[in-house]
Amino acid sequence: MAATSDMGVLLRFYASKQKSPFILYSAFIDYVKRYAARNVEEQEALVSYLGDPTAQLEKAFEPLIESKQIAIIDTNPAKKVIFVTGYFNAIFAERYKEIKSNATVPFPTIQDMPKQTPNEVLIKSEYTEIIFDLLKNQKPDDKNLYAIIVPMNLPSIIFPGNVPVSVLVNASLEKMQHMLEKDEYHDYYLKKLRISNPGKEISVKNFFSQFVKSPEEALQSLKNSADCFYFWGQLCYFIKQDYEKVKDFTQEDVNVLQAVAISEIVTSFYKNESAKNLQQENALKSVQNHLKQPPYFFTMDGILKFTDAKGVPLQGQYKDEALKEFLQKETTDAMANELPNLLVFKTSSGARYFIYKEKVFPLVVRMCNELHDTINDSITREWYEILKNYEKSKEMTDENAFNERLEHEVEKLSPILHSLLNATFLSVLNIEMARSNKGGGSANLFLGDNLLPYSHLLMLNRQTILANAKILLPFWYTIPIFSWLMSLFNKKPQKKKKQSHNVVAPVESEEIEERRPAKKSESRKDSLINAAKKVESNLVPEGSSIEREMNSYKKQWNKMITKQAYLNLTEDVNSLIRDYMRKVLRTISGQSFTIDRIQDLAETLCKTPNMQKITDQDSLYVYVQLYMVYLVKNL
Repeated sequence: MAATSDMGVLLRFYASKQKSPFILYSAFIDYVKRYAARNVEEQEALVSYLGDPTAQLEKAFEPLIESKQIAIIDTNPAKKVIFVTGYFNAIFAERYKEIKSNATVPFPTIQDMPKQTPNEVLIKSEYTEIIFDLLKNQKPDDKNLYAIIVPMNLPSIIFPGNVPVSVLVNASLEKMQHMLEKDEYHDYYLKKLRISNPGKEISVKNFFSQFVKSPEEALQSLKNSADCFYFWGQLCYFIKQDYEKVKDFTQEDVNVLQAVAISEIVTSFYKNESAKNLQQENALKSVQNHLKQPPYFFTMDGILKFTDAKGVPLQGQYKDEALKEFLQKETTDAMANELPNLLVFKTSSGARYFIYKEKVFPLVVRMCNELHDTINDSITREWYEILKNYEKSKEMTDENAFNERLEHEVEKLSPILHSLLNATFLSVLNIEMARSNKGGGSANLFLGDNLLPYSHLLMLNRQTILANAKILLPFWYTIPIFSWLMSLFNKKPQKKKKQSHNVVAPVESEEIEERRPAKKSESRKDSLINAAKKVESNLVPEGSSIEREMNSYKKQWNKMITKQAYLNLTEDVNSLIRDYMRKVLRTISGQSFTIDRIQDLAETLCKTPNMQKITDQDSLYVYVQLYMVYLVKNL
């Protein structure tokens, strides 16, 4: 053994040399003194044990006693003894190796320990707790010794911490298998299982045969099959039920009942794990479905707010590591020469969004269509004011300057669209979609390898906007000579920016407080309006407005072709929402007006017969939420 200053290691080594867990305190002090003298050059920490190491050893023993690695037996001061728990780890580990090769070898029990063994060195716990803990997170070590308390007043099973818990589980299964291999037990319990499961005779026979022939395969199926959990539970119950009638247990009976207890709790553990895994799998599928629904782009905070069909947050139904693995897989796994299914892009503010690649082009086209009217009206009004002052701008005559202006407007009004149009993956996605005939290339966002100018993307014509701005001018602006003469007299001189040098005298804080009106308590109406504004921040993407989002989703669910039919359907839906909100507003308060509450209300309203006639339920669902918030915000 290499030189060490770890007293726990030295105690176990010395006990193994003495072939006893009981070592004299004085003898060990002498051993440590000699050991330190021999190895102090290799281990400098041993220097504190030179001379008289008694005080230093007592200090080193304190954490070992606390962690149950040793116990001090001080009944006879002249013969003070140290009990080394770890001595039995190696002994009982060998016993479990014997059980693996011979199922008839009994489990080590508390009766196999010396009578003088202090009770405090064993980590005692009910089998229902300790097996669960070990199966969840066992870190094998040679320090701990467990006493597993099993029911029916059976001897507690001793289990060393340096043995994997899977050894105990397999040993239990093999002991049950050994019993069921016997003819009298095999046919008897198979018949009981068949009678208890009418219509499932074949499944029962397959389960039973698999277990008897190969318990390891049975354990693997136990982790994945729902039927196995039920059959296992029944089998353990039948065996325990029969043994309850026995008064005096033989060693073989004890063996079987201990194995049944362990097997039963293992079944329960894997059943719980299977349920959790299924719940997590379903939750991640729900996350995937949410990502494919409007608005199609989500931040991590938005993903964490996803709920299931009952409105329960999905975040508690999966582990955080599982969500990270899911997103990592979706954003990295891809076929050769293809992008991953889930793409990531950032806005100028640094917000990071996720979007599925098949949603990128439809979203870009939709957002460009939404911005068409807004930007067209904004530039038309601006150019009208410029022309009205007999001035001109470079954007009116230069196509490049015009496109730069459009890009600036897009960045200001819709950071999401601007980020998507400048994303590095857009050109690659265009080629991929066109190659696979998925419709991406048909969006006509590219000319060759280059993105179309913003004027084409937004379907805005510089000359048309200029003509519309001129139409708004008075008629005399169209008379060249008269217009020129008027410009000489009416053209406004350019203003020079002057810095104000006025200094405002400071006002005392007390005076400010006197002038400030007294705060009024917030009314119910104000409370609702403020709550609506908070909800709006969750529903409306960065850089957009609630009116623009409503208009966007309205165009998706309202498929009417004629203008009058389109307006009629919109008014019918809006009327239903308004009537519904009138009833809700009688009882709802600002505190209860939350995003979850709005989603519940919208879901309830969308399930009404009239609303069910609209085919695009996803877009309608989002629109209803937006319109509800819009109504309350503008009370």
